[in-house]
Amino acid sequence: MALEGQISLNQLKELCAALASDVGEVTVHLNFKVDEDRRYIATGNLKTQVQLICQRCMEPTPYDVDIELALAFVYDEDHAKNISVDYDPVVMTEGEIVLAKMIEEELLLALPVVAYHDQSGCNPIALKYASSTDDAPDDEENPNPFSILAQLKAKS
Repeated sequence: MALEGQISLNQLKELCAALASDVGEVTVHLNFKVDEDRRYIATGNLKTQVQLICQRCMEPTPYDVDIELALAFVYDEDHAKNISVDYDPVVMTEGEIVLAKMIEEELLLALPVVAYHDQSGCNPIALKYASSTDDAPDDEENPNPFSILAQLKAKS
């Protein structure tokens, strides 16, 4: 069985909390099957473009998300330990899974911890301050705190 379609980003509230904008759609392609070990498997991909906040200039920056999925649905953590390394286990709550929630979690995991524009795309003023060396510590040598001990040892 195959599932193909789009989900509006504004329906994914937790994801939108991490984004600069909730405008856009996620394209979903999932193929479901039962493997030779009678496990429920889903493979496919998720594609979207989201707007993140650039940590250099604090303006929105586009970020392309393209995730290849290979999931195995299990009933509990014990079954998850027996899944092949080719699949990521998804624990079903009460024997079912909410696909929109699963998709949202996969997208959240795919986001970078920190987002930046390309240097040419940032606000020039923010770029100037981000690359400024005015606040950088000087390269002068700090005195060694043990130099006094060395001097005392040399005197004796």
